[in-house]
Amino acid sequence: MVTFLSSVVKRHSAIKMMIASAAIVSTAGLIFRSLDNIDPFGVVFFRGLALSFVMLVVLTALYRQRVFSAIWSIGRQGILGALFFTGAQTFYVFAFSNTTVANTTFTIALAPFITALIAFFVIGERIDRATQLAMATASIGIFSIIVNDVTSEGLVGVVFALMTAFCFSCFAVTLRRNRHVEMLPVLLLTGLFSMVVGLIFSQWSAVPEIRDIALCFIWGGVLQGCGQTLLVLSTKVLKAAEIPLIMLLEFALGPIWVWIFFDEFVSHGTLFGGGLIFLSVFGLAMYEIFKQRTKG
Repeated sequence: MVTFLSSVVKRHSAIKMMIASAAIVSTAGLIFRSLDNIDPFGVVFFRGLALSFVMLVVLTALYRQRVFSAIWSIGRQGILGALFFTGAQTFYVFAFSNTTVANTTFTIALAPFITALIAFFVIGERIDRATQLAMATASIGIFSIIVNDVTSEGLVGVVFALMTAFCFSCFAVTLRRNRHVEMLPVLLLTGLFSMVVGLIFSQWSAVPEIRDIALCFIWGGVLQGCGQTLLVLSTKVLKAAEIPLIMLLEFALGPIWVWIFFDEFVSHGTLFGGGLIFLSVFGLAMYEIFKQRTKG
């Protein structure tokens, strides 16, 4: 059913869906900064609960009576992918807890290059010179971010952001290696695994406020559930090089939201480093698009 839906999604519609997905997910930092009194693992739990509920509704609507067989069909590789994605979602929260939204989003923008490195070692995908140049430029950018966030807490946040990018890249390579695995059921398992992680490790010293729970449900249900469903359906139509190009919108908007509503400071070094990372991803995506057009 998902394959059928992706086949009828037109290219212009897929671009709009991808842009909508990036815009929706970009408000994650704003949601986190709006939380009052809930520990990070509590956030992970309630986000996972909301994501599980939304994805169960989506999967039931798409697969109907085949929903359980569709979930079962992802196999061990799908479970592995869900574990990696759960790690990414968990580290994401802790990155926000320890550094600025700008540092977090700019660092996670390294994910395409980390994915290329992992794919090279795991499935033997060659890294061409354009990608190598982009990776070198992006590494200067992340160095600038680290140097300009020298506090121990800030460095911890950047490390968590790097772990987020690493886990997401492992997730992407796992699915790339197993192209038959449908991503939507994997998102359901990600929500369930996140619930387990949050339930076990959260302190639960007090019941979180209804407002915080509601914000977590918006984050997990709307931002993740709806945003990532749009992402899955659109990526089946768009070219590989176009995906990170449009996703730059998410990383660009994230710091802007918290700057507007919370006046969160962004250092010049962070802006410089983030700009280099953006330039790397943008340049590589444009190069790949140009290369595909010349071949066509």
